[in-house]
Amino acid sequence: MHNPLDLFNYHIHWKSTGHHPGQHKSGQRGMGIEFTGHSNLLDYPDPRRIDIRQTIRDPLEQVHVRIFNQRSATPVMIMADLSSSMGYGHKKSKFQISSEIAEIITNSVIAKSDALGFIGFNDKISSQWVAPLSYRPYQTKLLIEKLKNYKSKGESHSGLKRVVESLPKDRTLVFLISDFHMPIKDIEESLASLVRHQVVPIILWNKSEFDNLPKFGLLNVEDAETCIESTIFLREKITKKIKADFKIRKGILQQTFLKYNTPPFFVEDNFKSLEMSNYFNEFFCA
Repeated sequence: MHNPLDLFNYHIHWKSTGHHPGQHKSGQRGMGIEFTGHSNLLDYPDPRRIDIRQTIRDPLEQVHVRIFNQRSATPVMIMADLSSSMGYGHKKSKFQISSEIAEIITNSVIAKSDALGFIGFNDKISSQWVAPLSYRPYQTKLLIEKLKNYKSKGESHSGLKRVVESLPKDRTLVFLISDFHMPIKDIEESLASLVRHQVVPIILWNKSEFDNLPKFGLLNVEDAETCIESTIFLREKITKKIKADFKIRKGILQQTFLKYNTPPFFVEDNFKSLEMSNYFNEFFCA
């Protein structure tokens, strides 16, 4: 397991509707510090909040109390790609890296007192890969550990288009972990279905897929659009084309995600918590 101190800071850009105490702005009245106005003591019978100055100024001699909003929790879901392309990797498979990232997300969510759940998807969404929201995410932790040693059996990613059916009704922060080796139209269809939630796409690319390639030799590749595997004989011209294709693909993915206000976060072999904190500070103001 990852160091429990390995975490990042995140926030949401909307007011939480949750009743459970947490660290996000909300519209729930309570013992918070966000002042929202005044009420009279009869409507809001809390003597601790009496505003003496406002009460003295009232010509009708009503007793006024200050109203504050509490800080609340928000739902967070981890969605992990279980398709065959995620099995790629030399020292570590993308499944292993995905599991490590999910552990860090779990640490971060627990530190924020938010509720956490998990959804794994490939051709479909199996109940064996779904953990419901919980403030004590024991089932989520079990699935994250299971993900580390998962072996794909040639599954695709088509279940991504149906994950919205497994998400909470309340607006949710969604960490979507995948290499996104799938047709752009499938990504767009999935993002369109998730538009009411805040999606953080975490894109896993292994550098050995496009960088430090041997000058000669055989290489198994999977087409990102068709998902068809093929074997190619590497030579300098082919190596340059692979690098160029990945660069083009990165630009297309960035444009696609930005169109849905979901800036992508690229991970090439190593996930850095500080960079994820900076990502939230840059794109999602508190």
